[in-house]
Formats: sequence, structure tokens, C-alpha cells
Amino acid sequence: MNAADSAASAALDVMANDARPNRAGGVVLLRVDREAGRHTGHPRHLHPALDLKYIQARLEDALGAPVPLVDGWLGRFSVEQCVAAVLARRPRYAVIRAVTWCLDESVRVGAALRAAGVVTIAVGQQVQHVARTGFPGWDEAFDLALPGEPEEEAPRLVLRLRGGEPLAALRAECRRRLDAGVAELVREPDALPIPRFGEGELRDYAFPFPVRGRPVARWGYVLASWGCPRPCRHCTAIVRKSVGRDLRERDVTRVVDEVLALRDAGAQAIAFEDDSLLVHRARFLRLADELVRRGAALPWMANARPDELDAERVDAAHAAGAVLLKIGVDSGSPRLIEHLGKTGDGPGWIAATERGFALLEASGIGSVALFMVGMPDETLADAEATLALARRIRPDYLQVQLYRAYPDVALWKELPETARTRSADYHYLAAQSNCSRIPAAELVRLQRRFYRAFYLRPGFAARHLVRHWRYYRSFHALGRAPAALAYLLRGR
Repeated sequence: MNAADSAASAALDVMANDARPNRAGGVVLLRVDREAGRHTGHPRHLHPALDLKYIQARLEDALGAPVPLVDGWLGRFSVEQCVAAVLARRPRYAVIRAVTWCLDESVRVGAALRAAGVVTIAVGQQVQHVARTGFPGWDEAFDLALPGEPEEEAPRLVLRLRGGEPLAALRAECRRRLDAGVAELVREPDALPIPRFGEGELRDYAFPFPVRGRPVARWGYVLASWGCPRPCRHCTAIVRKSVGRDLRERDVTRVVDEVLALRDAGAQAIAFEDDSLLVHRARFLRLADELVRRGAALPWMANARPDELDAERVDAAHAAGAVLLKIGVDSGSPRLIEHLGKTGDGPGWIAATERGFALLEASGIGSVALFMVGMPDETLADAEATLALARRIRPDYLQVQLYRAYPDVALWKELPETARTRSADYHYLAAQSNCSRIPAAELVRLQRRFYRAFYLRPGFAARHLVRHWRYYRSFHALGRAPAALAYLLRGR
């Protein structure tokens, strides 16, 4: 167990040994993780569960007392330890967030809490998945389930329970909505309270790689909008912070209010969690201007697409403090890009990628190029085109995801039956759900080859150190380097 795992375990032990009743009317929020430990060999970005943070803020405002949030992502997860930590708070209600890769753990946590007399409410991507595929033990583990975005509806549901509404009636209401395929959506984003973060939380959720400029140890997280209007046919709710195609945007003044509140709480940088912060050109330019006008003076990172990286937006991002953009390129194959619905002009997508990364480089904004292998109908030639593009654009970082299709993707019905596995292992580590034309065993080797070709190429280390030498002056940063190198070299 490493130092971070030990600290998280100790924190859970303290909570489990705390026999004080929960003053917030017995409400506990928790995020479940896999007991298997790390999901991949490379460093994991531990971002906060922002939906739970919004729920926490709304309930604390309504109840006038703290509402604890137990985050199983912060250490090596144990169902028994998590259950003990929650029951130590003597809760009456537990809001449980999980995703597909930890359905088994989520059901075990829910069943244990429910057996102890706790009313269990499931939220998160797990609910949409189970609604489509089912999962053994789900109905025994959860009294209520809210598919979609729970930020508005979960606090209302808890307050209705506390107000005395019968559980059976609320269960029937949730079941009807689930059966009808209705997903909860944030309808009034400007009415949501600003989540509150302590300095310890800001450290817990630090971005694991160095960014340009001064080293950052405390990161704040902000959602400026919900929904994504893009028509990508391979996209799943598991990789998104929100659901739905309708873009529901917060007023830029409220967004900057939250940025300044995080700065006052000790944040040294901001991570915007929108699926794409730059998707709406005019609104992004207003946001960038507001950050400058109000003197936010914090470096920030965000997600974007290659076709959003025009000179005007890149210049505005630089002026407003952007230090890193995570760019969803996905593939270097024009044919595959069109097949996935990213755009109808595959060659134009490749050209926009090359121009966009050149603009970022010229402006001094760092970049993460996000690619996937194993996508629907992908061939080895498509993957080689992706690797060639990655070499040409020279981002600061490369991330290569092994693609797995989920039942919520638009092209689900087009996939071969062998790629539509509905088992408990239906997640991005499940080799049996390969939907490409590349053998499953080859995909893992291909991912490793991508990483080695990028990170072990001549000149990368020198270029990286020139830009990020300040980061490596700490023992913590130096301590992470051997594990990253071991991941790159494994399987050679």
C-alpha cells in the first residue's frame, strides 16, 4: 500500500471509529470504486464527484449541518471498510454513486447498508447501465435509483423522505421513471449552490502530471455547463460529467464566482470539467473575458475538440490563464472519424487537429492528445494512422484509451453480438467486448507501443524537463517517476 492509500485508509478508520451521530439528519454520500485497485498502470486522475458535491451543498444549505461524503476513489477500496465508515455515522439515508466498472462493489455496499436499515439511493452512470442490462442483486441493494444527472433531484428526494413521504410510493415513482427511460437533467444550473471544498480536498484531487508554469498542488474543479450537443456515435455517459444533448449553460458571472470562491479556499489552479469548454464560441469568449476582467489570475485546464481550436479561442484561452487543454482527437483515420460521427469531413478533422495543436504550441498552452484504439470497425491501418498523427502534432502528453462500447452508445445495434457483452465485466478493461477488427490481444500491445513510441522517443525527456523542471524539485514528484517508467517499459 502506498502513502496515498495509507492516508486514505487512515481517514476511513478515523471515520469508522467516530460514533457521533450524523447531525445532518442521517444523510451520507459515498462514491464506490473497484476493489481490484488501479484501473490501468499509468497514474490515475482522481477528480472529485462533482454531482455529489452539488448534492452535498444543497443538503447542507437545507439542513443547516454538515453532510459527510466518503470517497472510495482516494485509496485502495474495500467494501467492508467503506460500509464500516458509513455506518459509523449512523445514517438513515445513503446516496451511492458508482459506474459500470464497479457494479459488483456498489451492489455489495448497497446490500450491506440496506440490511443495516439504511435507505439506499443509487445515482451515477451505474443506474443507466443497469436499466439497460440488469445486474444480479441490484433490486436487493437499492431502495431508489435516479438515472441521469442527480444534482437537483437527489436532494429533493432525500428531503421528501425526511418529510415523511412513504418509501414505497417513492420507490414506485422512481421505478416508473426508470422503466420509461427518463433521465434526470439539471434544468436550472444557475440555481445550484456553489460546492464547498476544504484545502485537503483540493490536494486530494490534484492533476497527476505537471503543467506549464509554477507547480500546482491544489486543484479546484468547476462545471460551467451540462450536456454535449455533439453527435458522436461512440460516446458513452461513463466518460462524461453530464448526460443529454441539450447544452445547459451557467451564466459566466456565476462560473467566475465559483472560480474565485475556490481561489479563496486555497485552489492554485482550476480544472473545468465540461465535456468541452470551448464548444460555444461566443460564450467561451465571454467567459475568458470575465476571468480576465475580474482578475481571477489562476491557471486552468479544460477539455476541447480539435475543430474548436481556432486562433480566436486559443488566444482568448491563453489570455485568461489556460495552461493545459485535453483534446479529444480519438483517431488519426479520416475514415474512422466519419464512421464515428465526429464530423462528416474526416480529412478536415485531421487538418484541424494539426492546426489546433500548432496554435496551442505557439501560444504556450500545454496539450494532452486523447486517442482511442479498438473502436468500432477499426483496422490496424487505422491505428497506424493514429500513431502517425500523434507523432506529428507533438502534444505535451498522450493518452490512449482501450475503447469499449456501452449499451448507451448510438451505434450499439450495429455492433456484432460478441461486442455487446452484458456481463459484470462490461467495462473498458474487458477484452471480450472488443468491437474493432483488431485482435483483442493485439490491442493491449498496441496501446503500449503508442506510449513507448511517444514517451520514449528521442528528445521527449529533454523537452519535457525544459517545460516542467520546477515540478520535479519535490520528492513527491520524483517518487512518481519510477512507476510511470515501469508502465512504459512493461511487456517489451
